[in-house]
Amino acid sequence: MACVVRYSFLLISICLRSTSWADTMVQVTPLIGTVGNEIIIQCATDKTPQDGVYMYKQEGASKNKQEVFYYYKDNTFTPKSTMYKAKVHVDGKIPNLKATFSNVNATDIGLYWCEFNLEDNITVSTVTWLWIEGKKENETKEKEDDKNCPEDPHVNILILIVCAVMSLLCIIGFVLVILKVKRCWGNKKYKPSNQPSDSVYEEMKRSNSDGLQSVRTFINPDYQSTKLLR
Repeated sequence: MACVVRYSFLLISICLRSTSWADTMVQVTPLIGTVGNEIIIQCATDKTPQDGVYMYKQEGASKNKQEVFYYYKDNTFTPKSTMYKAKVHVDGKIPNLKATFSNVNATDIGLYWCEFNLEDNITVSTVTWLWIEGKKENETKEKEDDKNCPEDPHVNILILIVCAVMSLLCIIGFVLVILKVKRCWGNKKYKPSNQPSDSVYEEMKRSNSDGLQSVRTFINPDYQSTKLLR
């Protein structure tokens, strides 16, 4: 959400501040830098020849422009304040220059543009809207943590060895469990059926003897004697 608000603010600011160049169809380019870093602002035109070039800066809602430097075609660099003398250097040749700003901070925020001059003719370059961000607290904290806790290669090797040993132990345990289950299943499959106990045999014998006695009791003794006399 903060990024959306910031970029919206930038676009609105660019639209409001670029009205003075509307007639010349000057292009406005946003540029975002970080505190303490370097940024490069293009200072170029396709119109040649040129005698020299001024770089200007406009801050906030102020309509007054501030001279940053003047660069002549013989490569003479003239900063317009002591601050820019140590902060800015120019590379290249007219009409294609690159102005490098070192160690930027919040005071560098603003609109930058170049005006090339050929005698009394002025050519305005691309306008750059420069925005400087502060360093994020998380990034700073991560860098501090990296400094306080340097990476030790021996620790990484030890972790790999421990992981390998644990993996091997897990594989061995898994194989042993499979073998044990297989052995138990085999014993259960080939186990002989239960044999009848001695009490069952005794019960069967008793039943047979009782049957024989009952058959004998049904035979009539008188019938047998009569049969024998005949």
